[in-house]
Amino acid sequence: MKIGWNLAFLRIALFCASLLTLSGAALGASQEQVYEQARGFLAAGDADAAYALLTQYEGDWSGNDAYDYLLGIAALDSGEAGEAIFSLQRLIARRPAFAGARMELARAYYDIGDNELARVEFERVLADNPPEKVQLAATDYLAAIDNNARAYKSDIQYYVDLGFGYDSNPAAATDNATFLGFALAANNLEQTSAVLGGVFGVQYSKPLTPDLQLLLSGRADHRSNPSTHYVDTSNIDIGGGLNWAIGEDSLSVVANTVFSALDGTYNKQGFGATASYLHKFSDSLSLSGFLRGGALRFEDAALSVQDVDQLLYGLSLSQTYGAALFNVTLTGNSDDAKEATSLFSADGYGLTASHSWFRAGGKIYVVDASLSRVEYEEPFFGIDREDDTFSVGLGATWNKFPMKDWSTTLRVNYSAKDSSVSLYEYDRLEVGFTLRKMF
Repeated sequence: MKIGWNLAFLRIALFCASLLTLSGAALGASQEQVYEQARGFLAAGDADAAYALLTQYEGDWSGNDAYDYLLGIAALDSGEAGEAIFSLQRLIARRPAFAGARMELARAYYDIGDNELARVEFERVLADNPPEKVQLAATDYLAAIDNNARAYKSDIQYYVDLGFGYDSNPAAATDNATFLGFALAANNLEQTSAVLGGVFGVQYSKPLTPDLQLLLSGRADHRSNPSTHYVDTSNIDIGGGLNWAIGEDSLSVVANTVFSALDGTYNKQGFGATASYLHKFSDSLSLSGFLRGGALRFEDAALSVQDVDQLLYGLSLSQTYGAALFNVTLTGNSDDAKEATSLFSADGYGLTASHSWFRAGGKIYVVDASLSRVEYEEPFFGIDREDDTFSVGLGATWNKFPMKDWSTTLRVNYSAKDSSVSLYEYDRLEVGFTLRKMF
């Protein structure tokens, strides 16, 4: 969208000025030749050619200021706003005062429809007292954002997931054939199975004011384990809430309910409300926290001893750098059993860490690990129960594969539980592919 200014001229001026302040080693002759060729394509209005040229060198030159800036512009003008955001975020994390990059990042947010993030960046551009043409452009965009908000434009997205894979222990059951001298039934023992699954989901958002957004969501999923159908699961999740975003802070309050079936028979309902808060200390560092109160109720009277009221809470720190994201999260939970004779009152806490790498073409690679401990208030079979669970996972997502509006994800996860009550010990390996289609 062109809003009352000569974008090509302004970009050239900002880029030339920025070259005086960008640090790093001097560019090699071949690297500078590629940059000159890319600038030539952009000046001629051939952003696709510039983008195709620059993406060839992302693995080697990503993190170079001039490269990230040119790649961001080329991606944005080629209709790849998401790629532009990754590249420009990398640059701004290193060069917060680079007005040209911040202006392009604001435009990228605007192009993908994230008006509030665009507003934050345009306001930062104006706060740095930029040249007059930049001020006029940023002001025009802010006016357009206000008009969009006043129009209360809503957005709705649908998605479908199709998954298949392998699970070494879908029931999360022990491999010990006996417990306290008794032989365990086959359904209580570890068994392997193939996995088939499907998800249909919908997400709806509607701005109510420039700072307030209504959120609604629905999701239905089913997982089939052909060799262990007794642990087939089906869920319907319905929720809604509000999100406030003001400057560097955002707050959301969401309520939802989940209806679950086991092997085709309705067996429980979970419901609750979650409040979450996020604060951005900078473009690369943010802190968030959540608090959730809820309940779990079983349909079968024989299982009502597992009915609990739940409290969950957590704190996360996220740091971006280059083309990567690191996140660490601390969590806690408390389950309060409803029946006086129940054994299922428990307290727990956990730690999760993950690292994601973002690569050209929308590829994402992830590694994560978690540790948790749950301590039960009442003994099981005369034994004080304490469960320790560990998991580690690897994942990769390829966007726009096998075609546009599709993505493919590969996930490998290993988990193991060590319990003072051997009946609850297990280990488990899961390998799965998921195809997602967005509408």
